[in-house]
Amino acid sequence: MDQPSPSEPMQAVIARAYEVFGRYRLNGSIVVCSCNCCMTPEDQQRLIGTPLRSIPSNLLAEYTNSAHGWDDDKIANDMRCLLPRYLELIAADDAPDSFGIDICLRRMAPARWRENWPPAESDVLDQFFDALMVQSLQRLELARWPVGWRLGFDIKDVLTLAITAGADIGRVLCAWDAAPDPGAAIHMAGARGDIAMPHGEWSLHSAYLEGSHRAEAALIGAFLMRPETAARLEAAFFTIDDPRLQQIVSDSLFV
Repeated sequence: MDQPSPSEPMQAVIARAYEVFGRYRLNGSIVVCSCNCCMTPEDQQRLIGTPLRSIPSNLLAEYTNSAHGWDDDKIANDMRCLLPRYLELIAADDAPDSFGIDICLRRMAPARWRENWPPAESDVLDQFFDALMVQSLQRLELARWPVGWRLGFDIKDVLTLAITAGADIGRVLCAWDAAPDPGAAIHMAGARGDIAMPHGEWSLHSAYLEGSHRAEAALIGAFLMRPETAARLEAAFFTIDDPRLQQIVSDSLFV
């Protein structure tokens, strides 16, 4: 399937990110693991020498998978230099990580950027996660599974990305809640299939969210299983033309 074009609000956020983070430079080096399984010296030099807006996703993925540590000096500088390109590739569904978007910004969490970075930087990142959620809700492509039709794009990936990057998941859920139906409701229906009750409370099931992210997973579970969501799904059912999407919504009411 063709990669989606970023929405106009997302394009504005990305342009703002290039402006806000434009003062950071790699300055001829990056901090990465140099073991045989990680980034080669040749790829390091390719990354350093490629103009930021032209860095391909597979090359940035090599950095993602090889830059393991964190400090608030050189590593933070490197990450903030590359961050606008990360956001641009994620928005285009061209993940700069060999494992997909779920945890491709995981190195952001130790930075505690919402607390420690300048307001202009944290604000543009908050806006990015809002825009990514709203944009993703319009993706209603379908995939056929042995059990029936399912959404081809899993909104859980966006939720996991936000949480593992240290974003405010409550804010992201508010953006979802305020988004228009039927797209928002259809993705609520799809995500309810990943809700379980492993610890006595509804929680989003994801291997990436076990342990330290249990509270955020529970917040998502409560959001999706609240009575208001069920009522919204029932109302949205009658506005959907595609019977396959209707079935996804109908099935979710019996979770």
